[in-house]
Amino acid sequence: MLGGAAIAGAGMSGLPRLAGAQGMDLVVPNTYQNFKRGTIHSLHPERRIFNIIWEDLGRVKMRAADLVTNYNSLKVGQIVDVQWYDYLDFLIAKKSPQADAQANAMIAKGARLEGIPGMQEPIKLWRQDGMLTKVDAASNTLFIINASAGRPEEPTPSSGEVVQMPQIQTQAGIAAMKTLNPGENVVTVWSQQTAIRVTIIR
Repeated sequence: MLGGAAIAGAGMSGLPRLAGAQGMDLVVPNTYQNFKRGTIHSLHPERRIFNIIWEDLGRVKMRAADLVTNYNSLKVGQIVDVQWYDYLDFLIAKKSPQADAQANAMIAKGARLEGIPGMQEPIKLWRQDGMLTKVDAASNTLFIINASAGRPEEPTPSSGEVVQMPQIQTQAGIAAMKTLNPGENVVTVWSQQTAIRVTIIR
């Protein structure tokens, strides 16, 4: 079973129709927007990345989309208001040639934000494959022995390291999660945490 975020223009019922579908429209819905104030901890201009400290979430790394036109004005220690999107599951599936092709097509295409005009770059997607060690149904979280070093954080997980994945948020992803069992090899695709507006407070 394939599960994940919204795919416009393609039904979720026919798996052969989806596999490798370059024309699919991958959408991050507006319901997954976040608005938060925090302090910039570090910057990585070569990738338009910044780390921000939230009082309730700790340190979070995200990428500034092309809509963040003031990225070059950001400095460590600034307090900023951020409009951003958290990780979102686009594919939760048992390992198969079909799931592998679907994941590759998604990564190559990227996603778009629902109803956000003027954004030229797609939202970047990343992939994590490996053997499932635990399914935490209470928090909708998977634990995977890393086989792909796919996460966008630095440093990337070592091969064989058990990685706690982000919380699965979509209904399709949760439904797919319920079909999985420890010991199975899985393929997962996620959107990167992405900021679309950063307002400097002080």
